[in-house]
Amino acid sequence: MTVPVSRRSGRGCLLPALLGLLVVVALPCGLGYYALGLNLAFISGAIRGVLAPPPSASDITVPEGVVVQVWASGLDSPTSLTFGPDGRLYVAELTGNVAALADRDDDHAAEERTEFAAGLASPLGLAFYESDLFVGQRGGVTRLRDMDGDGVADEARSIVEGLPALRHQTDSIAIGPDGRLYIGQGSTSDRGETGVQPLEASILVAERDGNGLRVFASGTRNPYDLAFFPGTSQLFATDNGRDVPPSGVPDELNLIVEGGDYGWPGCWGKGQGPDCAGTLPSVAEFQEHASTNGLVFYTGDLFPLWRDNAFVCLYGSNSGDPGIGKVIQRVELTQAADGSWQGEVFDFASGFNRPLDITVGPDGALYVSDFGSGVIYRLGQ
Repeated sequence: MTVPVSRRSGRGCLLPALLGLLVVVALPCGLGYYALGLNLAFISGAIRGVLAPPPSASDITVPEGVVVQVWASGLDSPTSLTFGPDGRLYVAELTGNVAALADRDDDHAAEERTEFAAGLASPLGLAFYESDLFVGQRGGVTRLRDMDGDGVADEARSIVEGLPALRHQTDSIAIGPDGRLYIGQGSTSDRGETGVQPLEASILVAERDGNGLRVFASGTRNPYDLAFFPGTSQLFATDNGRDVPPSGVPDELNLIVEGGDYGWPGCWGKGQGPDCAGTLPSVAEFQEHASTNGLVFYTGDLFPLWRDNAFVCLYGSNSGDPGIGKVIQRVELTQAADGSWQGEVFDFASGFNRPLDITVGPDGALYVSDFGSGVIYRLGQ
């Protein structure tokens, strides 16, 4: 026996179903937006990222007169680069190793690789002071020493411990003209939604033995890299903008001054956001969600036109969107009579997989770690 259903009763059944579907779809989307900054642009970017073919060395474009070469390959997610006093290029790998690479025959390709250290926790920063190598890793800073001169570290001493490590962690290390350690420390959340912990989202300073650790400047959400302007004590840092709101929040280059507040979580860019009173604006801005990370000032002789320019790596969006980041940009900095700095940003090189760090070699070339491909590129002549 068939029981007829009235039109009215059909609508009555349909409405709860639609409301239920709305809850099922809207609730996770809302939570995704709040927690991770996910929105339609992010999702569409993720789809484009999956469909885009992986780049190769032949895809990299650079200015006329610059030659791109694969200097080393087969690295495991290289995060940080620095040349040591022995002329070798030291490379931190996310898996916990520090490799030392060398080009002994001057053919612009490394044929020698030594495991300098292992067992580190997600190392993201490297800096030498004389023969000591300081490593910024998850939760602190470790000092490595090669005591017997065989090219391999045989002493690893933790000199800073207990730093916040959740959404972000301890990033770059820079040695100041004063001989102290300057440490980029990331935030534990996107925008302070879980509260703000002591020491997070800041530039820290300590003596080289780790003593006297304190906050040097605050309000830097994820200051991935630090560098001193050549010949000065002027410290600059890259900083990754918040994920929420998903538009209008640029990445930044900041001049770091002692006691300065750079806005996180309530202010970003040049005076944007609801809580900018007493904060310092950025010197230069980069594409939002580009994850602006590696930073170096050019001090070599190969490209005198760009001497003292800043070079920065835009790693790319966490959605994988091929239209966001994955480039190197150049910043021309000028200082006004009142001491303030401004930066003009120019495209420099594109076509990378995930460029993360950049440094200047003793030969004057730029060396770029491509996290996504495990390659170190040499940009020289």
